[in-house]
Amino acid sequence: MKYFIYILILLFAFSCKEKYESPVDSPVTGYLVVEGIVNNGSGNTTIRLTRTTKLGDKTIIFEKGAVVKVEGENNISFSLIEQTAGNYSINNLNLPANQKYRLHIKTTGGKEFLSDFVEVKKNPPVDSISWQSNNEGLQLFIHTHDDQNNTRYYQWDYVETWEFHSSYYKTLKYKYTPSTDPRDKNPKVEAVYWDSISHSYDASIRTCWQSNSSTNLILGSTAKLEKDVVYLPLTEIPSASWKLSVLYSIFVKQYSLTKEGYEYLEKMRKNTEITGSVFDAQPSQLKGNIHDLANPNDPVIGFFSICNVEQKRLWIANSQVPNWRYFPPCEELSIPNNSDSIRGTLNMLPTTPEFLSNSGAILRLIVATPECVDCTLRGTNIKPTFWP
Repeated sequence: MKYFIYILILLFAFSCKEKYESPVDSPVTGYLVVEGIVNNGSGNTTIRLTRTTKLGDKTIIFEKGAVVKVEGENNISFSLIEQTAGNYSINNLNLPANQKYRLHIKTTGGKEFLSDFVEVKKNPPVDSISWQSNNEGLQLFIHTHDDQNNTRYYQWDYVETWEFHSSYYKTLKYKYTPSTDPRDKNPKVEAVYWDSISHSYDASIRTCWQSNSSTNLILGSTAKLEKDVVYLPLTEIPSASWKLSVLYSIFVKQYSLTKEGYEYLEKMRKNTEITGSVFDAQPSQLKGNIHDLANPNDPVIGFFSICNVEQKRLWIANSQVPNWRYFPPCEELSIPNNSDSIRGTLNMLPTTPEFLSNSGAILRLIVATPECVDCTLRGTNIKPTFWP
């Protein structure tokens, strides 16, 4: 009887689904969203300003034309310049650590926002990024430590980039010739060599690169540990993923946080990533350290922090991972080299000859799924500047 009651409760919970209407009466322009951490050291600092939108609206509204400054308690200030819409940057911002600083934002509409003054946090170097293979693929881990036991609260983000190759060489292309019959409006089409002299393949669509940035909040704390030593999962590469078909790289940035900054981001992580079922924690109110001067009760989404940003890059080659095989969902067909057959498969691309006549004419050819022939349909053929 006890189990029957549990089942009824679960059925009732999952059957009573209604459209959620947010009780928050947000302004038409939305609330200000402030993203980014000030990099106190060599390198770039970028603060991104956007506006909240209604639930279900995926439009990004950038806060353009604002005046953004980092101000010190000693009245010094540093202006961030808008590089692209809503993104304000400054390079090599070396702030004295014996002062506290705040963020000052003034929008084109005249509204002003100020953060609390915050300390400059020291950030230890990233020790290493490691990986382990398992049945699900590759698990990547982050390692760092602080001998002084002063950091305790961490955040990471990353950009992963990988090289991949098209599954088929493209040595052929289609040649269209107008029909000599005025009644036939369709041109004659036949497959010819891409390079009529060497019969080589089109190298511009053979090798490409793709990139992906982290989207989840990656946080770690050693506050409850005796030593400030971090060893945490960072991300994973699924088994047989194309990310490891040739060469893979991950570039990690590490930030140190105050206790308040960590707690704010941890609440945000729980609100956005682990809610949605009857057993998850209920969303909690976010209250950061940035305030609307005219309307102190209006929320501002974001938390202002300063630290030196530490970085680390890891490379993994396909040859380092035994038995890693990537099998793309490709389709190939063998067709005669004539107009009727080619017109019937124009949704596919020509790859290589299959049969030649004694004179070297192409009698049959292989055609394949476009994404498996032209790598630029899934990435870019422009080699990243950091790629070996």
